[in-house]
Amino acid sequence: MLWNVLYTLKYNLPKNSAIVADSKQELMYEDLINTFEIDYSAGGGTQNTFRFVQWILGKNRHGIAAYMGCIGNDYFGRMMEKKAKGDGVRVLYNVEEGVATGTCAVLITDHGKNRANCAYLGAAERLTKEHLVRHWHWVEKAKVFYVSGHSIKVTADSVIALAHQVIADKYKPKIFCFNLGAPYVSEKYGPKLMEVIPYVHYLFGNEFEAAAFAKFRGYQTSDMKEIAKKIADEESKVGKRTVVITQAANPVLVARSGESKVDEYPVPQLEPEKVLDTNGAGDAFTGGFLAMFIQEKPFDVCIKCAIYCATECIQKLGVVFPREYKFKP
Repeated sequence: MLWNVLYTLKYNLPKNSAIVADSKQELMYEDLINTFEIDYSAGGGTQNTFRFVQWILGKNRHGIAAYMGCIGNDYFGRMMEKKAKGDGVRVLYNVEEGVATGTCAVLITDHGKNRANCAYLGAAERLTKEHLVRHWHWVEKAKVFYVSGHSIKVTADSVIALAHQVIADKYKPKIFCFNLGAPYVSEKYGPKLMEVIPYVHYLFGNEFEAAAFAKFRGYQTSDMKEIAKKIADEESKVGKRTVVITQAANPVLVARSGESKVDEYPVPQLEPEKVLDTNGAGDAFTGGFLAMFIQEKPFDVCIKCAIYCATECIQKLGVVFPREYKFKP
C-alpha cells in the first residue's frame, strides 16, 4: 500500500479521481508493469458493467450484452478480447493499426478506502460513428442501450445518434440508460451532454458526478436529494426519467421526474478491513441493475441486485466477480 501512496504522489493523482493521463502520467504504466506483477481484466467502465451482466445471466446466456469499443492490434488488445469473451460479452471491436490499446491504472490507498483511477485512452479515442453505423443492425436489435459519459469525450456524435434512435421507431421503442461517468464529463463537455439527457430514461452517477452536473447546470444546491430531483426533472423527450445516485456507504438515492419524494436504499456496512478496492463499484452496480432490468424484475429488485454486486466488488482486488452468485431478492 505504501507503494501506491508513493505513486499517487509521484504522478500527481488526486484521491478518488477518475482522470485521463497527461504526458507525464502516461509514463506510469510501463513503470508499474516493470515494478509489479500485474493482474489484467477487460475494462473500462461500460465493458465492466457488461461483464457483470453476463456473470449474473450465466454461461447459457453468453452474448446478451454486445459491447462496442476500439482496440489496437497489439498484445493488450488481444488479451482484452480474450478476457471479455471469456466473461461472456459479445465484443464488437474496431481494431486500429498503429495505435496502442487503451490501459487504465488504479492505485489503491488508505487500506482500500481511496483510489486513483488514471486512464490512457489510446485506441479508445479512435472509436467513431462510422464503426457504430457498420454495426447498426445490433443497434436496431437491442432493446436497451447503456452508455457511459466517457463516450461523450471520444465520440459524442455516436452517443447522440443512439439517443435519437431511442424515439426513431415508435413500434420498437428503446430504453436508454446513461451513466454520468466522471465529473470531467459535465465540467468539460456539458453542452454535448445536454443533447443526450432529454433521451435518457435511467441516469446513473455517484455523488461526485452528480455534484459536477449540478454545478454545470447552476442548481445552487449541494443537497444530493435536491440534485437528484432536479436532474430527474430536466427536459425529457421519453416520458418519465429515473435518476439513481450512489453515495459509497451512504444510501442509494432514487428520484423520478415529477415526484417530490426521493427513495433511499440502504447499503450494507462492511468492516473496514473487508473493503479492498472501491474501483469498479459503480460499474458492478449498473451491471447488477441491468441484469435484473432486462429480465423485467421489479425496480426494487434491480436496485438491490445492483447494491449486492457493488458490495461484492469492493471486497475484491480488481473488477472481478466472486466465485458464486448468491443474490436473493
